[in-house]
Amino acid sequence: MHTKRIIPCLDVKDGKVVKGVHFASLQDVGDPVALAKRYYEQGADELVFLDISATQEGRDTLQQVVEQVASQLFIPFTVGGGIRTLADIKRILRAGADKVSLNSAAVKDPQLIQKGAEMFGSQCIVVAIDAKQRKSKDGWNVVIHGGQIDTGIDVLDWIKTIRALGAGEILLTSMDADGTKQGFDLPLYKAVNEIVDIPVIASGGAGALAHFYDVFAKANVDAALAASLFHYEEIGLDECKHYLQERHIPMRILSNVMREEAILSHIDFDKQNGLVPAIVQDVHTKQVLMLAYMSKESLHITLTQGYACYYSRSRNALWLKGETSSHVQRIVEVRCDCDHDTLLLLVEQSGAACHTGATSCFYHLLKKQ
Repeated sequence: MHTKRIIPCLDVKDGKVVKGVHFASLQDVGDPVALAKRYYEQGADELVFLDISATQEGRDTLQQVVEQVASQLFIPFTVGGGIRTLADIKRILRAGADKVSLNSAAVKDPQLIQKGAEMFGSQCIVVAIDAKQRKSKDGWNVVIHGGQIDTGIDVLDWIKTIRALGAGEILLTSMDADGTKQGFDLPLYKAVNEIVDIPVIASGGAGALAHFYDVFAKANVDAALAASLFHYEEIGLDECKHYLQERHIPMRILSNVMREEAILSHIDFDKQNGLVPAIVQDVHTKQVLMLAYMSKESLHITLTQGYACYYSRSRNALWLKGETSSHVQRIVEVRCDCDHDTLLLLVEQSGAACHTGATSCFYHLLKKQ
């Protein structure tokens, strides 16, 4: 079973993080880069930044935020708001984002999804949907422009369309639940998961630890997103993850068997000129994916951030796995051998492990008996 993700969301307006209820009554929460760094250090799986002002000035400001965040964080993050063209997508990805989120622009020009997926890869294209229950209670409509315009498009029909166009992920927000802290809209997510096979991020309504359990256990979403709950530290990220793990929801939590300083002192880096080999194995398939090398610094980054970081001997530089391909490796376990000079990393691999596009680097069969 794949690990589930907890994703803090930062709504950005004029360079500040804001939060409201039902997309209104916005309040200033704080600096986006500082908040992002806090969540990164607390073990967030990913982050989402949404420019809710969507003015030209807002997009310029957000691009600066993206560049600052990308220089300090080593977890995937998605950026949305005011992205209307392929040039906008390219600009945000080049600034350092791993994915872009398309909402109103995708409704107005669905081909933007297909063109974006073809040019940058489906894994980079997230389609955000703001869903509002119809007065008849027989389904949900797609709402755009920050909750201002009801398109009349049925959410389930729209999801089938975007899936066919190449969307790699869905960020689905319940407008009815947004900001209420009364729980996720379980009927909405259950209905969506019955018709789609790409990851769904649930957004809107988180107010208690039990709400996260419900949306994972009862609606089977891939990720849960929250904002004010984390912004105001009503619930901690680590608290949320341990709560879910104790209830058998698979979470990415780095083992605390040994503290980091003890782990680093446990490894014999001096034996091999400051580097140790790291064998990387897929935690689900048990397939050996690759062999890489780690320095103390790269192991420190791996241990603290939960994503594999290696040392490239050819470039003499740190190498965060997936920094260009988005094929990151989430750490599940880190082990060492009996001589303390070789590491074994059990990871959850996103995409191909090999730069050739192969699942594993060990695809050349030399002999079989």
